[in-house]
Amino acid sequence: MVRSLFLAAACALAAPAVLAQDLVKGDATAGLVSKTSKAEVHLIADPALNDKRLVLKVVVLNLSGAPQPFGPDAVSISAGDAPIAIASRDSLVAELAGGSSGGGETAQAHSGAAMTVSGTGQLDVSNYTGSASAGVGGIPTSAIDRGERRPNAQAVAQLDQVLLRPMTIRANGADGGQLLTERLRKRPPEVTVAIAFAGETHRFAVKVPH
Repeated sequence: MVRSLFLAAACALAAPAVLAQDLVKGDATAGLVSKTSKAEVHLIADPALNDKRLVLKVVVLNLSGAPQPFGPDAVSISAGDAPIAIASRDSLVAELAGGSSGGGETAQAHSGAAMTVSGTGQLDVSNYTGSASAGVGGIPTSAIDRGERRPNAQAVAQLDQVLLRPMTIRANGADGGQLLTERLRKRPPEVTVAIAFAGETHRFAVKVPH
């Protein structure tokens, strides 16, 4: 249920669609859209870094007419020629357990309003108001069982509900999730986010917040 809170979240602010061969530019915190005959890809960037991580929400509407695979492996991020790694689920769970230098600060469970579909089959995202964090500074340290060095099961479940995972998106269906980069050692002014779907690549220019 929590996962559905930001499905098609990026669609909400009705950014004009740009063809996939173009680099989509604009205010990523307000939502960017790239559209072809095969897909409509929406991206939103959180307005602030989370523990030095860039937080992105990606949602794809499959217009290809057939089921299509999608997941975190379809997303790449770079600053110029330098790739920026996407944090894996395992590394984030390890941080919840206090197993890294991040301590209690780790991935926040961001969410938005639920997505519905209108009678014409179009996404209705009029209720979307942007991301909302479960708590300032990451999942609360109370979610960590420090005696066992294991994360609270509820916190892990919450993380699983919002992270982008491998999936198959049905024809005319929409799905997606949240991505966090590894901690940025140096904050580049802008990154390029490339999202592959149905044999096409959708590219977005995203300003990196402070």
